[in-house]
Amino acid sequence: MCTRFSASFRQCLLLPGLVLALGAPVLAQEPVPPADIPHSKLIQSITVSPLVAFAGADLRIVVRVQPEACNRRLQLSVDAPTFYASTERQLDGVDGARAHSFSLHELPAGDYLITAVLEGNDGVRSRISRQFKVMGENDDPPTEVRPPTRGRRRGSE
Repeated sequence: MCTRFSASFRQCLLLPGLVLALGAPVLAQEPVPPADIPHSKLIQSITVSPLVAFAGADLRIVVRVQPEACNRRLQLSVDAPTFYASTERQLDGVDGARAHSFSLHELPAGDYLITAVLEGNDGVRSRISRQFKVMGENDDPPTEVRPPTRGRRRGSE
């Protein structure tokens, strides 16, 4: 049993060792300047509440942003076939709030696309989207109503 554990342990170490060996020349190159690093985690999340909404409901959207010196503006757009809303907030860079709350009132039924865009000094720094559905009266699939079937009775003619 000890030899089997050792063999599997060596196989587990073999692949990461190859990756590190092949990656060594890449690590020896010059560091990438900070402007070229993708900032995909600057907008941390979009939270929508309530989780289930019906037509005419009020919606609260919270966008969480990682405060950084280059953050200048947060734009939020809510788009559906029969509804559109857009707003923006100025940000204070490092001193800016982490959570930004937005409210929407009396939403009609439909499929919504919520998009948050974080802009900095040099343009768009991060973008995140989330889909959301507001249920309406006609969202339930139609139920099929079948007339009762007449069965044959035994013994009667």
